[in-house]
Amino acid sequence: MAMTQKERDVRRHTKAAKHQEEDLRMKVRPGTKQALAELMQWAEITEQGEALTLMIHHIEALGHHALFRIARHEIEAHRNVARTESLRLSARKRTGQHLRAICGWVDAIHGQMIEALVHGIHALGQLQAAKFLTPPRHEISISPRLALAFDRKSMLMIQQDPGDEILMPC
Repeated sequence: MAMTQKERDVRRHTKAAKHQEEDLRMKVRPGTKQALAELMQWAEITEQGEALTLMIHHIEALGHHALFRIARHEIEAHRNVARTESLRLSARKRTGQHLRAICGWVDAIHGQMIEALVHGIHALGQLQAAKFLTPPRHEISISPRLALAFDRKSMLMIQQDPGDEILMPC
């Protein structure tokens, strides 16, 4: 049976509390959403939150010098904009901490910083912007000892319950 809307809401709120998520609602100038949509299209990202999170983490990892090269003029030029659009980001604890740190570098509020990141990274073009929208890649390696232990355990399980592994004579 499908869950009701109330059950889905409770589940979502429980998950958000577990992961210490915060809901950030920001005001950005017109055109920011379109620039973000183009960035997402370039990187083949379907979720707005994922794109914003990747940008925040990449900029924070590179440090304040990267931010000044990318977005400084955008932050200063558009502090007071009459027309605004809303942008929403559900951020986990670490993402929120990184965003606050980045905002502290230039004394900006969340909306100003997100707007500056989106427009600054968009201005770099498709090839350069990809660096800020690529998920981190972790190399996974299994030690020979672990591989051997896994192989032994697998063989033991097959011996105990061969299932489809037994070939029947024709």
